Amino acid sequence: MKLINKQKGMSSLLLLFVLSSAGFFMLCAFKLIPSYAEDRYIQEALKSLGEGSKEIDEMTTREIKRALGQHYMLNNVRSEGAQQIKVERTNKGTIIHIDYEIRVPLFINMSVVMNFENYLHSAKPLECCKPPREVGKK
Repeated sequence: MKLINKQKGMSSLLLLFVLSSAGFFMLCAFKLIPSYAEDRYIQEALKSLGEGSKEIDEMTTREIKRALGQHYMLNNVRSEGAQQIKVERTNKGTIIHIDYEIRVPLFINMSVVMNFENYLHSAKPLECCKPPREVGKK
């Protein structure tokens, strides 16, 4: 005769572990995804600046910052790092850098640090928004 009382499923301890793991990953997702979405809006602002009717090389630094600020306002970008716009003029064109880091508190004394680098070169507006890798640099 076969045993009818064989275990058919998870134990309570395993169920608790699975639920707590799922809760941890959901907490991480709810805390981190808004920062990545905000960076996506910053990239869209740079792309729209490169595709705009006025050439970036003809714009002043104030006009560039104003155009980006208007795009930020429309998309509710509130990050302080997004305001760190650096405009560099070279003989090959205008380079716009928006490099910043965000610290998101995860638990009581643990934080997640995220670094974002956004880059637009007026000579190559279609290659927006990540900085080009330099040869020899790892």
